[in-house]
Amino acid sequence: MHAGARFFDGETARDHAVTLELLPEGLAIEGPAVARRVWSFAGLIAITPMRAGYPLRLGHDAFPGARLVVTQESFARQLVLSAPHLAGAPNLKRAGRLAAIIVACALFAIGVTYGTLSYAPQALAFVLPESWRDNLADQVEATFTGNGKLCGTSADNPLLRILSARLQEDNPEAPPFELKVYDIDILNAFALPGGRIIMTRKLIDAAQAPSEVAGVLAHEIGHVYHRHAEAQLIRAMGIELLLQVISGGGDSISGLAGLLAILRYSRDAEREADGYAQDMLIKAAVDPLGLKRFFEEIKKLEGRQGSGGGLFGAMSDMMSTHPVTDERIAAIKPLPQGVVARPVLSDAEWAGLRQICE
Repeated sequence: MHAGARFFDGETARDHAVTLELLPEGLAIEGPAVARRVWSFAGLIAITPMRAGYPLRLGHDAFPGARLVVTQESFARQLVLSAPHLAGAPNLKRAGRLAAIIVACALFAIGVTYGTLSYAPQALAFVLPESWRDNLADQVEATFTGNGKLCGTSADNPLLRILSARLQEDNPEAPPFELKVYDIDILNAFALPGGRIIMTRKLIDAAQAPSEVAGVLAHEIGHVYHRHAEAQLIRAMGIELLLQVISGGGDSISGLAGLLAILRYSRDAEREADGYAQDMLIKAAVDPLGLKRFFEEIKKLEGRQGSGGGLFGAMSDMMSTHPVTDERIAAIKPLPQGVVARPVLSDAEWAGLRQICE
């Protein structure tokens, strides 16, 4: 179908006589002074509402400023069959394009949010001032230990000092840390902000050899090295709430159950700490299979949790924060060939460590 019309190119005030043709792909425009072009139906815009007895004035979103005046009403009605949005119907193609843009923006926002939540806390953990890390550690330690007895620290107990120094042998890049042993009614070990590591008496009681305690300690040193505790607190609480806690201007961290939930590390964090522990144990010539045996025992005894109680009654405390999986156990390898394991503690020192809270 063809019709005559007037065309304004948007660059000059002069109009041009053109011939219109309806094609399957759009509206063709051509005239003596106008090169042939095709405007897509989806891009057509009604400049003024379509009314009977009035010319139909059109624009196109791909050609800003250009105008087309259609005076032949029968042609205009035929055109509306291909572009119903000119008569007020929804422009499905444009709506679809807009929806696609909105979805793309939403996905981009989700991606940015995910990236920020995933990586920003870890980066922020390394720029927290030492005083802030110490304040956080004080609050978390107080919540974690409650009224539990402090049995000793690596700063004042010779056995804990020997154990810590043994792991630092041939590991000059190990982060500074302080090991504290508490007598509280849970079985666990924690790396806290500020390089503080808490180990409970029940964990030492559950270990069958010094290499098992050394393996757990090396794993926690791995968390200290990567600052997982700081990152997890930022991730769980948000930087604003965390700053309020640090400054004393907001609620303190309270509730052991809530704290255990906050400090549950991701599988990636556990893998990083396991990998660090494996390297540290090899450099110090401590048998990594001690850590492997300890994990296997925890996983085995976890199934008895519901019926037993007693020493392993709180086993889920360890599992809740350090979920042990077959994958993690399988990843722990023995010392390389040619590396001979050296004792972590003497028999007398090991016996003394098991009595540290007496």
